[in-house]
Amino acid sequence: MSALHSLAQCCKRFSPLLALPAALLLAQGEAKAILTVNIFDDGPNLKVTVTGSIAPGNAGTAAAFPAYCGSNGWLAGQFYPDFYSSMLCTGTDRNDPFYAISGPSGFGGNRSIPGADSVEGFNFQLYPSSFNPAFAGFVQFKNTYTIDTGYVLGQPFYSSATFNGKSLVSEGFTGTGLVGTWAIDGTSESINICIGADPCVPAQVPGPLPLLGAGAAFGWARRLRKRTQLP
Repeated sequence: MSALHSLAQCCKRFSPLLALPAALLLAQGEAKAILTVNIFDDGPNLKVTVTGSIAPGNAGTAAAFPAYCGSNGWLAGQFYPDFYSSMLCTGTDRNDPFYAISGPSGFGGNRSIPGADSVEGFNFQLYPSSFNPAFAGFVQFKNTYTIDTGYVLGQPFYSSATFNGKSLVSEGFTGTGLVGTWAIDGTSESINICIGADPCVPAQVPGPLPLLGAGAAFGWARRLRKRTQLP
């Protein structure tokens, strides 16, 4: 009976040490959702993809009013000298609601391609603050994004547009990597835009602290198992 009592006391002392690493690991897994826009050369063509997800209830704060992009796919650089500057549309064009975003004025580029040669997936549109700086009629679209109402929040999202015969160079994009992050107002969600084929947002993995905690927990478990095996 005394041996069982000693074992119970031993487990009681170790339980807080085991619980802390477990809590750290669980907290690490609760990452916020992100949509990532990649603009990259796909062979002889220029392609824009939008992947990731938005958590349930986090589409954002309503802004402007539902509207179309104007074509299936559109890519207009931030420095394109016309009304339709700094806009990005992928997927099948639809009349969907706009939501407010906050972030950089644009994402680079100095040319405009009104209409993709092919599109896939959900409707997605992004209009940074530099959209139509000279056209008051469209000022309500600044700092907004649109996401397809057919998309179920929390599920994987995919949308794309391919522009044949175009390239990063022809559209005035320079450099690669993350060019901007736009926060979806009223939420913890965000939208990243990356230039280049390599994803610029690394996969989320446990950091050093949770891994260290897991190692400590494993060590304590081994010691405890040895003690319980002693006569």
